[in-house]
Amino acid sequence: MSLPMSDAVDRLDASRHQLQRALRTASQERPADADLTADVLRGWWIRHPWRVGGEAALGVANALLRPVAQRHPLRLVAGAVLVGGLLAWSRPWRWAARPGGLVTGLCRQLVHEAVARHWPQGLVSKGPKKL
Repeated sequence: MSLPMSDAVDRLDASRHQLQRALRTASQERPADADLTADVLRGWWIRHPWRVGGEAALGVANALLRPVAQRHPLRLVAGAVLVGGLLAWSRPWRWAARPGGLVTGLCRQLVHEAVARHWPQGLVSKGPKKL
């Protein structure tokens, strides 16, 4: 028992559309890893106490550096190289990565933010339970 060619093509086309819809729905339900990371960082930054000061400093730096970049772009690049060299010379990552340092605390906050946002509420504890 064979189907006419047009029926088989129609069934194949319908199956293809159904599969595409299912894949689209599945991709919308589960965020990508990059989306999850960006969402966690955005949520952490919104509640961070330095956010207002950081955004103000960014606005001031933008207002000051834009005219310099337009008039003297090579001086701006030379300044960036100088600042980069000073950072490499001072090695701030050594003191920031110590136990109890900046990076350790930041990582702990970001992991807690990710867990609190994307896991069901029953699985996230409010703190260590005392026996």
